[in-house]
Amino acid sequence: MGNIIGWRTSRKIVVIESDDWGSIRTRSKKDYEKMLSKGLDVDRSNFTANDCLESNDDLENLYDLLYKHKDSTGRHAVFTPMCIMANPDFEKIEKSNFREYYFESFTETCKRYPNHDKVHELWKKGIDERLFVPAFHGREHLSVSRWLGALQNGNEGLLIAFKHRSFGAAMYKGKQIPEYLGALYPECITEIPALQKVIETGVELFKSICGYNPTHFIAPNRETHKILDSEMFRLGIKYLTMCKLRHYPLGNNKFKWEFNWLGRQNESGQIIITRNCAFEPSDPIIMNWTDSCLKEIENSFRWHKPAVISTHRVNYVGFINPGNAYKGLTELGRLLSRILKKWPEVEFMTSTELGDLISLSKKKL
Repeated sequence: MGNIIGWRTSRKIVVIESDDWGSIRTRSKKDYEKMLSKGLDVDRSNFTANDCLESNDDLENLYDLLYKHKDSTGRHAVFTPMCIMANPDFEKIEKSNFREYYFESFTETCKRYPNHDKVHELWKKGIDERLFVPAFHGREHLSVSRWLGALQNGNEGLLIAFKHRSFGAAMYKGKQIPEYLGALYPECITEIPALQKVIETGVELFKSICGYNPTHFIAPNRETHKILDSEMFRLGIKYLTMCKLRHYPLGNNKFKWEFNWLGRQNESGQIIITRNCAFEPSDPIIMNWTDSCLKEIENSFRWHKPAVISTHRVNYVGFINPGNAYKGLTELGRLLSRILKKWPEVEFMTSTELGDLISLSKKKL
């Protein structure tokens, strides 16, 4: 049903949006094992079990695969990584006795990890060769106020994860850990000014790391307030990936529903992009992600819509578990090969290229 309304095209376009690049999750295999032994449920989610800051090998292996698959225009497959620009500076936070929050750019975080010394250079290569063209996903992948507040209150599960320079576990010894991954999700309207500052500093980091102003954004984990959408427009973000049925916060425990479709323009004039395919081979919930995604792509094309694929970094990283990356890349290779075989006229695009195409078509009306 989600493909019926919205912008249409006769072209066979595939966009691959991949969330969470640049963010930490579980620091290492050793940290995973220790957190598990202490009662954190890190084994219950493919994210806490396998996701980690991308390594040199992760990016090189992904690029090698994308190079091998060229579309009808002669251009190879391309990822639009939705990127986090910073991570908590654990040492400084700890020295302040959890009274103050400090962050560091993801490039600084890479210096703390083995086999991560070329990651920033590889990001630049991905941009230059149109393999890996970042969009903005936020400054860090956590709510500063909720995360720091829970640490100040002595939440034992979070303190254990903090010691291991990790985050993301949902439960500790059977008890729920307070939600904090929705970085730009305000519980109170009074949080808005601080979140505007988070966005502004995140965009500045993006420009210094990637070398250009971001034009595309998707919220990390939970929806943003509409005031923040307009703040991003002020900072040059023209395109927003959103849920088709958006349940967004008004603050003070009030919410509103909004229906979105591909090409809709919001109050600021930003163009909405909606995802209509999913590909998450590290998640065991579906046995054959390649077949499932191909069916969704076929349905998208049937309705003359581009296929906008949602996938996460966790599927392609092997720093904790090399077998996880092998499986994800193998399945991605199968997916791309079958797309090219079934639709030889296909075009691989970035999210911004799709947004530009939609914007141009609207101007011609």
